[in-house]
Amino acid sequence: MRELMSLRRQTHAALCLACGKCSTMCPLSPSGWFSAARMVAIRDPETEISGQTQSLNACLTCGACEVRCPEGVHFVDFVRGVRALAPADGRRPCPHGAMLQSTARVMARPEPPTRDLAWIDDDLEIAEEGEVALFVGCLPFFDLLFENELGRQTVDIARAAIRLLNRVGIQPVVLAEERCCGHDLLWNGEPEAFQALAEGNAAAFEARGVKHLLTTCAECCSTWRLDYPEAVPGYQPKVEHLAEFLAGRIEAGELAASGDAAGAMTFQDPCRLGRHLGVTEAPRKVLETLSQGNGGLREMARTGGDAQCCGTSGFVHCDANSRRLQSERLESAAATGAETLVTACPKCLIHFNCTQCEDRRTQRQPVGVRVEDLTILAAEVLFPPVPSEKSPTQPTGDA
Repeated sequence: MRELMSLRRQTHAALCLACGKCSTMCPLSPSGWFSAARMVAIRDPETEISGQTQSLNACLTCGACEVRCPEGVHFVDFVRGVRALAPADGRRPCPHGAMLQSTARVMARPEPPTRDLAWIDDDLEIAEEGEVALFVGCLPFFDLLFENELGRQTVDIARAAIRLLNRVGIQPVVLAEERCCGHDLLWNGEPEAFQALAEGNAAAFEARGVKHLLTTCAECCSTWRLDYPEAVPGYQPKVEHLAEFLAGRIEAGELAASGDAAGAMTFQDPCRLGRHLGVTEAPRKVLETLSQGNGGLREMARTGGDAQCCGTSGFVHCDANSRRLQSERLESAAATGAETLVTACPKCLIHFNCTQCEDRRTQRQPVGVRVEDLTILAAEVLFPPVPSEKSPTQPTGDA
């Protein structure tokens, strides 16, 4: 297959030495059947779909394998490329009835969607056009699936983001015609649908004059920053995760922690934010400010580019190995003595909460650590500093 040969060259998969270093990093290696190195041995996805390519769905695309590869093989790009080449009928169904993927496909149609913005509280200020926008992503759709089961609304993350932006004098653009960023479809082997989503989003935000786009989701951020420039090169706004934006405002003295600082915390580096984008210091700057003088930031054994994945990416695959990884990560967080495990990706938040809920349903003792999103915590604690009061100038005169 000519396309596969080209993909092997582009991703350096042809240089794989089968040295096994990738397997030592892969969080799925303990399962005994998965190997990143075996993935690059694929010669024909169509005929091998029932063999090695079963790994296509299981691979987390977390990028841990690339950290130690001596040949610089881009494993995650290879997996994504092979997924696009593999026959669709050979893929296993996505979790949750593939509802989120189906929703994204609907939004990929030519006619723009019209989102319900009723979740925006009356005290929150947004704009119809302007230079700064908040990309909400699929938070409202996550709640349709998970709110009743998990007992929380992920759209609270978007509310918190708007509240924080309002505090520094920004009324962000929030679009009713916003579409899914396309991350899940792109990584599930549907590049044509992703292209339609990228073009629709780019046209909508460019028409409103947006030059600076903020997101609270690590996957949305990596998609806009890494994949959109290739898909829609004509429109390239500045793209930041809100953690990066907040860190800059803290450095500038525009935001500071109130007296109600949070307790001891530890941070889960989302794969798309930490390894894919290399953003590891900004969220820690925010968390150090939030927990200042009240427990501080406590690091787990594996952090930053070496952090362990939360167990699922893109809602492509979820099984017992995913649950094992989530439980292990929660235990690592609790071992630090932190009260709260904080993440900067709503999917990490969902997966960890899901594991804790399942533990309670099956009457297993859940790991005693609270799981929370960075944006929500920041909205509870960060405010513009109060100007110090100066004593009035006393008049001077001759004695």
